[in-house]
Amino acid sequence: MTFNIDRFVRTLAWFLATQVTMVSYAGRSHFVTTELNIRNEMQGLKRPEIVYHCQAINSGLEYGWRRAKKPPLGHTFHVLLEGGQKLEEEIHRCHFRSVLGKADVDIRMTAIDAEICNYKRACAVHVVTPEGIMFHGKEWDFKERYPRLIPRTYLEAKWKPWPRRQHRSGGSQ
Repeated sequence: MTFNIDRFVRTLAWFLATQVTMVSYAGRSHFVTTELNIRNEMQGLKRPEIVYHCQAINSGLEYGWRRAKKPPLGHTFHVLLEGGQKLEEEIHRCHFRSVLGKADVDIRMTAIDAEICNYKRACAVHVVTPEGIMFHGKEWDFKERYPRLIPRTYLEAKWKPWPRRQHRSGGSQ
């Protein structure tokens, strides 16, 4: 086996080129994908159907109207967040409608939340119930010296009833 100097120089050049590329991209932000889960849990109603629309406020991305006819149906939106050294929140404004009324929820996510969600299976689920929109997931607890994730469940928004319809009489006034 002989030493081939030409092959060695080409391999070394390729190695150095990849290292320079990796170092130059190290300071730039990267993107993280996560999921925004919405589930229908409207148990005990004659018409348990829900309709909802979500939109990313910062990027302007719209996810369109979705319908979940009966429990436990729902939808998972795949969300792209910018990570790296930026800790900007991406706000998703969701508008829900059902026979009980309507509700609006602002869902805030950061790239750190997304990374934890992907690797620790701590995704947040927004559950639509007859009481309102419930949050089931994990949130940061900053009460201690070292923050940690703790499971949380709370009511994010209550249903606002539909406005009363005005009945018009056909007779004279």
